[in-house]
Formats: sequence, structure tokens, C-alpha cells
Amino acid sequence: EVKGRESSQNMIVVGGPCINAVAAKLMGSDEPLCGEAAGISQGTAVIKLFESGDKVALVVAGYSAEDTRRATNVLASYKSYKTGLTGKEVEVTGTSMSDIKVSAPAAQ
Repeated sequence: EVKGRESSQNMIVVGGPCINAVAAKLMGSDEPLCGEAAGISQGTAVIKLFESGDKVALVVAGYSAEDTRRATNVLASYKSYKTGLTGKEVEVTGTSMSDIKVSAPAAQ
């Protein structure tokens, strides 16, 4: 519904670039980006801010659906994770919903 309007609306995009065309476009591809091609390591998710003029898009994308759920939990529980949510991009790691870690991306 919003494909093609990535830079003309403020939006929160949930889902990795393998299954979400809007996330793929924001991450620089017209084609799906799956696995390592998306720049997201196994067991990891990213929360990344993209700016286009006065519009912003926040992408919440994981290597797997479970990784994406961990990242959405970070946003839903913002007060618990706010000290780690700095800059335009963070990585979310963990193996369950109870061991979530938020940090700067490993490779910038």
C-alpha cells in the first residue's frame, strides 16, 4: 500500500527486506534482500532510521521473524531499552525475549 512512497511519508516499516518491498527499497534495493545480502546477521535485527528531506522512515528488520519480534519488543518497551537506542541505527540481539541486547552496529 505504501510502496513507491518511501520518501514522501513518515512511516514505521516492520519486516525484513526479504519479505517487505518497502524495507528493501529503503535499504537500497529494488529486489528482495534475504539473509546476509540484507546486511543483517543471523540472530540479529536492526532498528534503522532513514531520512528523506523532512520525512523519516524507521525500519525494524530481523534476519528471521523471531529476530524482528525481538526488535519490535525493544520499541514497545522503549523505557527499558532507551539507553541503547542512540544514533540512526542499532542492532538487537538475543536468543529469546528475555535476553535482548541493544547496541551500536558491529560494522559501521
